[in-house]
Amino acid sequence: MSVTVVIKRSLNDFKRNGHKNMENTENAKTTKQYKDTLFRTLFGDSKNFLELYSAVTGDEYSGDTAVTMFPSNSLIAKFNDLAGRIGDQLIVFFEHQSTISKNMPLRLLSYATDALFLNIIDRDKLYGTAQVPIPAPRFFVLYNGEQKLQTRVMKLSDAYSMKESEPALELTVKVVNINYGSGNPLLDRSASLKGYSFLISEIHRNQRSGMLRDEAIITALDYCIKQDILKEFLSDNYTEVIKMLNYEYDAEAEKRVLLQEGREEGQARVLELLKAGHTLNEIEDILHREHENRS
Repeated sequence: MSVTVVIKRSLNDFKRNGHKNMENTENAKTTKQYKDTLFRTLFGDSKNFLELYSAVTGDEYSGDTAVTMFPSNSLIAKFNDLAGRIGDQLIVFFEHQSTISKNMPLRLLSYATDALFLNIIDRDKLYGTAQVPIPAPRFFVLYNGEQKLQTRVMKLSDAYSMKESEPALELTVKVVNINYGSGNPLLDRSASLKGYSFLISEIHRNQRSGMLRDEAIITALDYCIKQDILKEFLSDNYTEVIKMLNYEYDAEAEKRVLLQEGREEGQARVLELLKAGHTLNEIEDILHREHENRS
């Protein structure tokens, strides 16, 4: 993408959303301590995890199927993942996003290898002659953003600078739309997922009606409890759910603020180079070299 296009898009974004980003800056909290999210807490329960996986894949499992949730650690916290083992068949990785990142296959590659070596593989056996069996991994991104979903499958090979017809290393991530009202039948296969999706949609609806964030969250929680939607879970964890939802919305706001700050910093650098007499082609080369040096 050319510098000219970047400048035009950034300026247009700022004109449209500048006042919103100022509000986001005020709302965003720069907390460094990781806090659980509602999604992780709800589906970190092994029963709900199995129900979620069954809904996403359409596979049927008996109620006594062994499910082992991988313990939370700094890596899980960083990537906001859920992972668990279902029987001896497979390990499942879920990522919940409201904005799709094309880097998910690369991120999940690192997470998967760490999860295998920390929870599954006996390292001493790797040096023997017998093959070490491992459960097959499966990867999913569950999307509930407000933009139209464009991607259904992401592959690690999409990021390769040199394309190959048969990549030696591949990782495939299935992207699933879990928005309430999306018409996806999987929501009817999981009461927990349908309830979660409905709660998030109610919060968004309340905000669009003019409610402040805290009021939108509390109003949505009270309505769900009244309508017997995730009633037991929300009633038992009412205060904690409010804190988790506030953290989630703060994290999303912080991402938008950082993105806007990056755009403004880039614009300032471009203007600086223009004033110094550089052409757009020269500026593009300079910015590319500066990016390479930072990397």
